[in-house]
Formats: sequence, C-alpha cells, structure tokens
Amino acid sequence: MKWVLLVVLALSFQTVSCRPGKPSVLGQEMRRLGVRSALLVASQAIDEHPVWSADGRFIAVNVEGQWKKVDLTSIQLAPATWHKTQAVGVANPPARMSSIREAKVREWEKSARFEPRKVVTRDGTTVELRQEELGTAFVIERKGGPSETLWTTGMENCYGLALAPDDRSVAYVCEQNGIVVTAL
Repeated sequence: MKWVLLVVLALSFQTVSCRPGKPSVLGQEMRRLGVRSALLVASQAIDEHPVWSADGRFIAVNVEGQWKKVDLTSIQLAPATWHKTQAVGVANPPARMSSIREAKVREWEKSARFEPRKVVTRDGTTVELRQEELGTAFVIERKGGPSETLWTTGMENCYGLALAPDDRSVAYVCEQNGIVVTAL
C-alpha cells in the first residue's frame, strides 16, 4: 500500500525540467520532497522579475541592483511551510549564485516569456498572480478546465511571472520571501 501511495504522489507533481523529458536537479529535489513550489533565493531585496536561461539551467535574479545567476543544477532543498499550511522546498544550503553581466541577462530575455501578473503557456494554460486587496492569489487555469488557486497571501505582493523554457514551471518574486519556482 505504501508503494502505491508513493507512486500516486510522485505522478501528481510535475517537475521542473532543463530539457523536455529530463527533470532538472531542482525538479528532482521538488519531487523528492513532494512539493510543488520552492523558495530558491530568500531575500526581500529583489529588484526585477527573474529571467530563465534558454536551456533552463539558470535563473538570473537582481538582488540589490546586482544581477546574480542561480545554478539550478546543484540545488538542494529542505522541507518548509509557507503561507501557514503549504509545504514547500527551501534552498538549503543557500542556492549557489554567481555574478552575471546585465548584457547576458538582456540576451536571455530575448527568448524568455514573462509578464508582471499573467502568462500563458504554449498549450494554453494561464498562470496568474492575481491581486486581491493587499495580497496575491496564485491561480492556474488549464485550457478547457476549471481554475485552481494554489495559495493566497494576506499582505504579500507577488509579481514578475517568468515561464521556464519548457513551460513546466514558472518563477516569480514574492516581496517578503524572495524568488519562488512553482511546477505547473
């Protein structure tokens, strides 16, 4: 019975992937923990939306005016709770980051898909960070299906949706926490 439950849990979570069909280390870590979201960079000093590299191996993050490249190929996650009840992974030890030139980030942006509040995947799935009074709701609407609200914040603004190159996940900023990636 335990094995059946584990298989069902493993199949119910999408994974973050660098290449189609091959889960990344981040995706493997999220699957290992049985979580759909991961806090990659814990910081209240994020200045812009995250930017994925074309191969999905890195995410560029602007922290206090300095662009940093987060290496998703060596990330390790620890279990945590977010918004009081949601299980998430948290980079532990902190994600490995290195400096990246702004010109390289702008080059990545040319092939990236990002919007402040709403993005649409190639298959028509809509992902939205919907403002609700002083908080934010994370809403997924699959083409022809019902909408799903993963979480709602009370007083936190989340914004800057950036689709992964393979459309399997999205990165974004939550002002009181940092950069989060959620599997779709």
